[in-house]
Amino acid sequence: MKNFETVGDLVKNAINMHQEAAGLYRELEQRSGDARARLLLDYMIKHEQQMETSLKERLRSGTPGVLATYIQYTLEDAPKAFVAALAKEYPNPNADQVCEIGLRIDEYLVDLFEGACKEIEAANANEYLTDLMQLEALERRKFTQTLNSLHDI
Repeated sequence: MKNFETVGDLVKNAINMHQEAAGLYRELEQRSGDARARLLLDYMIKHEQQMETSLKERLRSGTPGVLATYIQYTLEDAPKAFVAALAKEYPNPNADQVCEIGLRIDEYLVDLFEGACKEIEAANANEYLTDLMQLEALERRKFTQTLNSLHDI
């Protein structure tokens, strides 16, 4: 079901997703007995904190008109529900599963902005969301490369 939300709400949803993901990674890091998984999780916590900060800066730099633009779009799962489902699916992940979790969270975020860009017609708001989508996509590529490097250790 689609609901009306503002562009600002959508960005806050993405910020919340990065916070939830970092919390999940901290929890998994405490539980994990796998040294490689803990190394990956430590990196992923820092990655999520960096992305949260980047999105907060982008939110502050958004114009009031763009941030107040309404859009009829939501993902099926709210961040808490999505992360809770991952935590249940991977209660004690190994290094490969840690990578899978990270990629699924990044996919959620890219899909969030990509889907919103398809739904919004206001040019300034679309440009703003496209910029955020590109940021998430770029970070996803960097994240994947780093995970592959760390995974090979």
